Amino acid sequence: MAGRTSSNVGTGVAIVLLGITSLGLFISSAVLYGKWNGALKELNDAKVGIKDFIKDGERQQDDVRQLVEAARKAQGQSLTGYLVKTNQDLAAAITGNSRDAADRLLEQIKKESEKAGNLPLLRVAQEREAKIADLTKQLEQSDGARKAAQTDLKNEQDRVSGIVARHNETVTALNTEVGKYKEELALYRGGIDNVRNQMQSQFDTNLASSKARETELAGRLADMQQKNLILEDQVSRLRGERSKTTARGTSEEALIDGYIVGNSPAQKQVFLNIGRRHKVVIGMTFAVYADANAIKTDDEGNYKPGKATIEIINVGDDTSTARIISETKGNPVVNGDVIANAFYDPSKIYKFVVFGNFDTKGTGNPTAAGRTDIAAMVTSWGGEVVDDLEGDVDFLVLGSRPVLPPRPGVDQPIEVVQEYVRLERSVNRYNDLLKNATAMGLPVLNENRFYTLTGQTPISRKR
Repeated sequence: MAGRTSSNVGTGVAIVLLGITSLGLFISSAVLYGKWNGALKELNDAKVGIKDFIKDGERQQDDVRQLVEAARKAQGQSLTGYLVKTNQDLAAAITGNSRDAADRLLEQIKKESEKAGNLPLLRVAQEREAKIADLTKQLEQSDGARKAAQTDLKNEQDRVSGIVARHNETVTALNTEVGKYKEELALYRGGIDNVRNQMQSQFDTNLASSKARETELAGRLADMQQKNLILEDQVSRLRGERSKTTARGTSEEALIDGYIVGNSPAQKQVFLNIGRRHKVVIGMTFAVYADANAIKTDDEGNYKPGKATIEIINVGDDTSTARIISETKGNPVVNGDVIANAFYDPSKIYKFVVFGNFDTKGTGNPTAAGRTDIAAMVTSWGGEVVDDLEGDVDFLVLGSRPVLPPRPGVDQPIEVVQEYVRLERSVNRYNDLLKNATAMGLPVLNENRFYTLTGQTPISRKR
């Protein structure tokens, strides 16, 4: 009994335990089933939500896999987190605002691309970077040019300041010189006024005297005209004996200017006993007579022509050579014949005005110092050098025109300006002399014609 009771108790316990276990299993199964249903629902919900981020077919795309792999490498981020982080980085890099959405970024990129001609953003950035580099280089060059220009400006300002200072010095010196000229001019004007007053007083006196003299001479003229009528009748009766009774003011011998001392009939040349010392010049002509008695005047008081006419072609100190330019047939020129020229006067002192540059040294470089040599040659020839073209001047000897350099600038020294003014005055005087001599009909000789006229040669050229 005791054994069956124990067995029954054990069976009962086992049944109870089995029931409890079955109940536990049932409860566990129910709980698990409920969890499984919940998990399945969450899985379905997750699948539906995942489709909002990525569709099933997109997972197998290579670019999606590359993004997933890149997200894993980026500290194990999810694809969504990686994309969000990447979008924020791009937004910060493009617009500076990491919160800008992708559509705004695309809009900004599109605008910039359209401005650049629909180029990719990277290309636009590269071109802008290149442009910026170019502009930076240009800026550096411009800055260098600006600094160089500032240096040049400073140098130019210094140069201009120096020019202004020298100009002021020149102006001061010129003003001083002008002041001196004004003082001299005032003195000249005062002297001229005094002379003018004296001349006017003298003119009035002479005019009154001339009128009185004119009245006196008019009366005397009337008397003389009356006497002239009486004398004309006497002259007509005495004209037949005029040639025998007329007294010569000068003897025929006094009219002789020289003699023929040599003769070359073949060359039609003769040699005279007068030369440079007697003021004979090339081109001068003489009439040839057999002797002094042949130099006679006709009834009108004119000298009769000689048997020949000669022209001087070469002049020595005391002799000269002439060519025969006309000769009376049957009456040749022979030694001992005399020559005469009514206008030739060996005692006349010829006056010369000498101006310009002369090459008396024969260097080919005419200088103002050569004028002294020409003046000395005039004096040694027996002439006289004067300064102005007065009424009795015989010749104007002009050398080369003085060379006028370019007008000096305001920055030139005062000495250069004064030298330019001196040369300018020389050129103006040269032009005035030539103009006035031409108007007066005065012979104008250059250096070579002067040598020919006087037969002179500079000493420096004889060496």
